[in-house]
Amino acid sequence: MAARVYDIYDLSSAFVEPTTPAQSAPTTAKRAAPDRMLRAGAYLLTFAGAVLLLAVLAAFTPVGRIDADITVPFVAVTLGALAAIVWDALRP
Repeated sequence: MAARVYDIYDLSSAFVEPTTPAQSAPTTAKRAAPDRMLRAGAYLLTFAGAVLLLAVLAAFTPVGRIDADITVPFVAVTLGALAAIVWDALRP
């Protein structure tokens, strides 16, 4: 009796039992320092672009004519963003 040949177009020609993937040991690789510094630089550049965009919007739109002191929230957001970038770059 000849063995059945697997036919890719006939779904009932052969059935292979699915297997579970081999369990690998979890690896906890630390991020490399250049990757972290590159990511931090990208975050800083993005943040600087956002601040520049906000400054342009405030300078050339009627939003800049609002008489309000926004120094404290601006400084708080700036320091918070910088702290988040430094924390992300320095954490293991």
